[in-house]
Amino acid sequence: MGFIARFKIFVRVMRRKKRPLEAIGLLRRRPALLIGVNAFETALMASGRMPVRPRALATIKTSALIGCPF
Repeated sequence: MGFIARFKIFVRVMRRKKRPLEAIGLLRRRPALLIGVNAFETALMASGRMPVRPRALATIKTSALIGCPF
């Protein structure tokens, strides 16, 4: 599975999140943090060690368990 296909799956999963724009709004206030988070997520997606969909679902599940809105 190529990078573009993984990115499409990632975007599709992230659209289903309850409040994805809230996190973006908060990160927009801190540009350095936004750049760091984007670099980290891009590196994870490009590494291909774990498929995008399960990783995104694990992130959502973990944030739901600890009560984090992101």
